[in-house]
Amino acid sequence: MLRFRALALLLLLAALPALANDLTVGWISRSPELDYVWNSSNPRVEGWPAEGSSVTWRAHVRSWFDAPQDITYIWRLDGRELARGDAMIAPNATTQIELPQAWTFVRHRLSIEIDAGNRVAEESETNNALEVFTDALSAGFWVERSFYEWHRAHQQDLGIGSTSFENWAQRIIELYNDMAAMAVFAETPNGVVDRWRLQKIVVVPDGALPLVPPPDLRSRAGEPNGSTHPDMSDRSVDLEIGFQSVMLSEYANTTEWSLANPFAIAPVFIHELGHARYLTDVYAFSVGHNPPGRKIDVTGVPKLLDVYRTPEQGLMNRDWSFIDRYSAIALNRIAGARATRGNYNDPENVGAFLNDLPAQNRLTIRDAGGNLLRNASVDIHQAIPFEVNAWYAAHWDDTADLHLQTDDNGQVLVGRSPFAPDGRVMNYWRGSTTTAIVRVEKDGVVRFGYLESRLFNLAYWRGDTLFADHELVAGAPYCANRGPLLASPSWDAPEPGPFVTLQWNALDGATSYRVYTATSGGPPHLHGTTTALTLTLPLAGRTYWWVEATFALCTPMRSDLGRLNVQNRAKRRAVR
Repeated sequence: MLRFRALALLLLLAALPALANDLTVGWISRSPELDYVWNSSNPRVEGWPAEGSSVTWRAHVRSWFDAPQDITYIWRLDGRELARGDAMIAPNATTQIELPQAWTFVRHRLSIEIDAGNRVAEESETNNALEVFTDALSAGFWVERSFYEWHRAHQQDLGIGSTSFENWAQRIIELYNDMAAMAVFAETPNGVVDRWRLQKIVVVPDGALPLVPPPDLRSRAGEPNGSTHPDMSDRSVDLEIGFQSVMLSEYANTTEWSLANPFAIAPVFIHELGHARYLTDVYAFSVGHNPPGRKIDVTGVPKLLDVYRTPEQGLMNRDWSFIDRYSAIALNRIAGARATRGNYNDPENVGAFLNDLPAQNRLTIRDAGGNLLRNASVDIHQAIPFEVNAWYAAHWDDTADLHLQTDDNGQVLVGRSPFAPDGRVMNYWRGSTTTAIVRVEKDGVVRFGYLESRLFNLAYWRGDTLFADHELVAGAPYCANRGPLLASPSWDAPEPGPFVTLQWNALDGATSYRVYTATSGGPPHLHGTTTALTLTLPLAGRTYWWVEATFALCTPMRSDLGRLNVQNRAKRRAVR
């Protein structure tokens, strides 16, 4: 099988088209390249340059010309010209253009534009500029040769001025940074604070990843591997990910410019980098029968694949184009901190926030109609981990772990952690104890509710560290956790403007729809609520948009992200 795959790959590469000449800004690194400090107690200082110390920014300019190219470059800081000069770009190589600066923790936008005089005729004239956040967390991308060359050969098929792996990689970084700005919730009024910057691209031979194999290589359903741990000995970056040649089978579609095509835009890798930052999978808070990982033997709970879906949508669930509230708060919990216990997927501190739980918690239990379930019998069934080799394995058996009763107010105290016998919440290989099944019996009627430790975390982060109140609905209807599908405009569609009609598909049970937009790098704006499936708005420039469906008995559910370019404003020059 491996020999056949290698032969197929050789034939595929032999068929790559001949390419034109091009220059592009691949990435901007910072020197000195400092390692993060393992298990640092002060990672917002340790591993960063000292305030006022000298650093050097280096733009890595990739050439696919067979001859040297003499170009003019311009460095800008926060949009103002900072330095200008000429550089000779080496043929078929990467040339560095340097900018010395004094280091500050104050955030600035640093950019470089190459071939500013347009002296060089290129395959693409739209990928000659790149902007970074100076205080961003650093990321490293390790890529095997065939994967790298495949992107060079086919990125042009998208028709957007993208010509290389570097351009594709920068779109991942740019999308995350925009998602961070849009992740505005009550607990994160300024969105997710941190930004990302690509510090290095390391091209290696096919089959070389991982460069330093982890001791438990492929021990967890194929993980860790060359993608999750490309070089675990490298501590110079805060996030790392690998791209292996065997992944090319996922890239058959080279022409569709859409969020669903990983060759065009790849939010799935933002999800994986979220793990490298320490985030855990939110979809594991859901409850259902998903052999071999999940099993429910509680009498009365239906034998369905999905019994309960967590309403927490977003990046660490299965909606990769926006950051969920839970993960946004968790990210801000370590904002400004370098990696501390690994920069790979997963680090040793993955899910370190799961046990941020109030010392005492009280549930107010209601039925689906909002009626208090007073003096009702309450049985809590905790998930049993470690029974099978699967991600987030959990078994809810028919023996209740806690027997309680609500008082005259429909309330019951459940302690610090009703989720596991030892009180420890986990969400990892072979075990998830994040959600308990709650059986409530009142006047002979049995109802079930699902209690997530996520809610306890949210209360703790609000400041309710000693005592917190929570609402639990027993007998609530099943609610899916996917929002409406966006119909038009398509991703990055050029629109003449200034008025643009947004359209989406109906979602069963929805009572209304809220329409949001955001400019690139800006916060969200609610434009209005409608019962229709279209809304016409005055828009300008690059604009993100999404739709949130509201329901009578379920929490609101939002769509994936859309993006369009309204042509009544000058186009952005950089393809990132």
